[in-house]
Amino acid sequence: MVDLSIEFAGIRLPNPFIVGSGPTTGTPDKIIRAIRAGWGSVVVKTIGDSIVRKAVRPMYAAFRRNGEMVAFENLELITEDPLEAWDKYLKVIKGEVKAPIIVSIMGGPDHSEWVKLAKWAEERGADALELNFGCPHGEPEKRTGAFIGQHADLVFEYTKEVVSSVGVPVIVKLTPNVTDIAEIAKAAERAGAKAVTAINTVSGIIGVDIEKGVLLPDVNGYSTYGGISGPAIKPVGLAAVARTSTSTNLEISGVGGIFDWKDAVEYMMLGAKTVQSVTYTMLKGFEFVKEWKEELSKFMERKGYRSLEDMIGVAAKRVTTYEFLEKVTKRRTTVDEEMEAIRGEVYG
Repeated sequence: MVDLSIEFAGIRLPNPFIVGSGPTTGTPDKIIRAIRAGWGSVVVKTIGDSIVRKAVRPMYAAFRRNGEMVAFENLELITEDPLEAWDKYLKVIKGEVKAPIIVSIMGGPDHSEWVKLAKWAEERGADALELNFGCPHGEPEKRTGAFIGQHADLVFEYTKEVVSSVGVPVIVKLTPNVTDIAEIAKAAERAGAKAVTAINTVSGIIGVDIEKGVLLPDVNGYSTYGGISGPAIKPVGLAAVARTSTSTNLEISGVGGIFDWKDAVEYMMLGAKTVQSVTYTMLKGFEFVKEWKEELSKFMERKGYRSLEDMIGVAAKRVTTYEFLEKVTKRRTTVDEEMEAIRGEVYG
C-alpha cells in the first residue's frame, strides 16, 4: 500500500490534491462539496477588504484547437463578498468539514491591511494563509497583487509583516510575470514564509473575434489583459517549480494547467509537495479527484514509490545548464529528423 498523505507548510493533508483559490472556492457549499469529494484541502477564494471591487461580465473566454481547450482566460478579481459575509462562511465551513482550510488574502498598498486580514483569518480558524501576490489584472494598478509579486523587496516586506503577526503557516503565491521567479521566492523565504504556490495565471489576451474586430472576452465591445490558465501554461508552471525547488528550501504547491493526475506527478517530480487545480474544477466539478487518487496510487505501486516523498523532486535533480548539455550531447540528429518525430507524436 502507498501513502498519499503529505505534510505541507506544517499541516497534514490526506492527499496532495488541493482546490486552488478561484471561482470554485468562492462559497461555503462549493468548499464543503470539494472536501467531501475527497480533496486534501481547499484554498478559499481570495478575501479582501478595501480593495473589493465589482466584477465585469462576461469575464471568461477560451482558446481552442480542434475542439480541445488549450487555454482559458479570466477577468475575475478577488471575492466580491465583504468580511462580514466571510465571517459567516468560514464558521459554516469549519463546522461542516474537518480538513485543513487555507485562506487566501489580499490587502491594499498599506502593510497594515495585510496584517489585519491575516489576524482576522487566523482568528476564524484558518489552518494556513496564502498571500496573493500574483493576480495579474485589475489589482496591479492599485499597487497590490502582481505589483507586489514583481518586486522582491516588496515581497519580503509584506511577507515579513504577516509572518510576524500570526502563528499559522504563511504561503506566498507567486506570479509568473517576472524576469526571475527564483529571486522572488528567495525573498519570501528570507521573510519567513513556509511555502510558495507556483504559479498564478499568466497575463495575456486570449484572442480576437476577427468578424467583429473586438477582443475576447467581449465586454460591451471592449476587454483588457486577463489571467491565462489551462494546459498552455503548464510548461511555465513546471519551470517555476523547478527554479524554486532548486534555489530555495521552500515547500511548493504546484499549479498551472493540471488537467490530469499525470500533470500532477510532473509537478511533484520537479519539487512540488502538493498540487492545485482551479480551471479543471470549473469545467469538471470535484468528483474526478477520486480517479486521480486511484491512478496516482496505482502509478506509485508500479514504480515502487511507497510515499509521495519518495518521488518529490526526482526530476528536479536533472535540471541543468545549456553548457552542461553541450558536454553530454552524443547523438547528432538533424532538425528535420527531430521535427518528423514530433509530428508523429502530435498527429499520430
